[in-house]
Amino acid sequence: MKAVRSFLLICFLAAAVSGQGREAGKDYAQVDLKDFVNRPADYLGRRVAVTAEVVSVSADYRAIDVFDSRSKALIGVSLTQLPWQLRQTLVVEPVRRVSVYGRIEMKRGRVVIKADRVTPLESTLVARK
Repeated sequence: MKAVRSFLLICFLAAAVSGQGREAGKDYAQVDLKDFVNRPADYLGRRVAVTAEVVSVSADYRAIDVFDSRSKALIGVSLTQLPWQLRQTLVVEPVRRVSVYGRIEMKRGRVVIKADRVTPLESTLVARK
């Protein structure tokens, strides 16, 4: 009986140690949006991080469009992989700027980021005298 417990413990520890490397594949590269707009095909399938302003939200909360004023890039973001509560929060709360982490794909001839994570950024208010 002790041998069975020891074997199960070793198997559990081996599974836990081998599972730690899976999260390492989720490294996101910050993208220069000027380069991204000019050559989107070079980024297909890559995991990227993009920070931009939210300009539109779909009625079913499944997609948003973000705009970067520096590069004049309008990028579609698919939110289908995110939980319903997070998608609803992005619409209900006054979120203006977000960081999007996800994989770049082509949908209907348009480059779209399939979001793994969306982080709302707080805008700082400056008091005027």
